[in-house]
Amino acid sequence: MFQQLLPASEDGLDRESHINRNAICKAKVRPVKKGDRFPWREGAARQILLLLILPLLLTAIAALLYWGWQVVWQMAPASPQFSLHPANIEIKTPSPWVDRSAILQQVVHEASLDDQLSLLDPGLNERLSLAIADHPWVEAVERVEKFQPPRVEVTLRYREPVAFIRDNSTAGEYPIAEISLMDREGIHLPLEHTRTDAPSANGLAEVRGVPFRPPAAGDVWSDPRIRAAAQIAASLLDEWERLSLIAIEPTAQPIIGTNETYAFFLITRGGRKIPWGPQYLNLPGDKRGKDEPTAKEKAGRLKRYVRENGIDLDGHPHAISQRPPE
Repeated sequence: MFQQLLPASEDGLDRESHINRNAICKAKVRPVKKGDRFPWREGAARQILLLLILPLLLTAIAALLYWGWQVVWQMAPASPQFSLHPANIEIKTPSPWVDRSAILQQVVHEASLDDQLSLLDPGLNERLSLAIADHPWVEAVERVEKFQPPRVEVTLRYREPVAFIRDNSTAGEYPIAEISLMDREGIHLPLEHTRTDAPSANGLAEVRGVPFRPPAAGDVWSDPRIRAAAQIAASLLDEWERLSLIAIEPTAQPIIGTNETYAFFLITRGGRKIPWGPQYLNLPGDKRGKDEPTAKEKAGRLKRYVRENGIDLDGHPHAISQRPPE
C-alpha cells in the first residue's frame, strides 16, 4: 500500500514509455477511401469559386445598370416633363429701347432653337447663351436659369444707344431720313428691334460731318471719327439735353502727326460751336493721348462750369442736375 503512494522508479518510467512508443508504431494507418469528406478542402474551393464569380457578377450588374440608365436618359428628354418649348424662354431684363420678344424670335429662328429642347440637355445653358449673346443689342448674357415645370429665364445686359448718325442723302425722298444708332463703342444697333414706345433718337447726340456708311448690325463703325464721337457722347449722355447740346462734329482733317485722331466741336441747340479738342481712341499700346484729358474728365469740367453758373451752354438759365462735381 505504501509502495503505491511512492513515485515510480526511473526504470519503471522508461519501460512504460517504451511500451507506448511500440504501441504507436504498431498502430495501422487507415488508407484514404473514395468518398471521404475533407471540410477544409471544400471551404477553400468555395472561396476560390466565389472569388472568380463575384467580379463577373458585379460587372454584369454594372453593365445592366448602365444600359438601363442610357435607355432612360435617351427617353427622358422627349418626355413632356422635361421638354422645353421656345415660348417658355423668357428674357427677364427690361429695356426702354429694345423689344425682348423680337430678340427671342430672331434668336430662336436663326439658332434653330425651335427644335425640340430639353431641360436635361447639359449644353442647353451654353447653347442659349451663345445664341442670345450674338444679338446686336445684347452686350452680355449674365445668367441662364432653368425651372420646373419646363421654362428658362435669361438675364441680360443690353447695349445702350448714345448717339446716332443721319443719312441726309435720303431726306428728300422719304419723310424721315434714315438714321443709325450706336453705343459707346461705336457698335451699330439695328432699329428693327426697337420698341414702339422707345425714346426718341432726338434726345441723343447726332454725329455730323461724317459719311453715312453703316456696317452690319452688331459691327463697329470703321470710321475713327464716329468711334471717337461715340466716346464723347457717352461721357455727356446723362446731361445731354440739359446742357442744350444737339450734335458732335469732327474737324475736316485729323490733327497734325496722326491719321485717326480728330478734334471735335459740341454744337448747341442755339447753333454755338464749343471746342472739345482732340479725342483719342485710346487704342492698346497707343500713348499719344496720355497727356490729353479723357472724355470723362472733359465732360466733368463742362458740367461743373454749367452747374456753377446756372446756365446751359447756350447761356440760358437752366436747372442742371445737382450731382456732386466729377
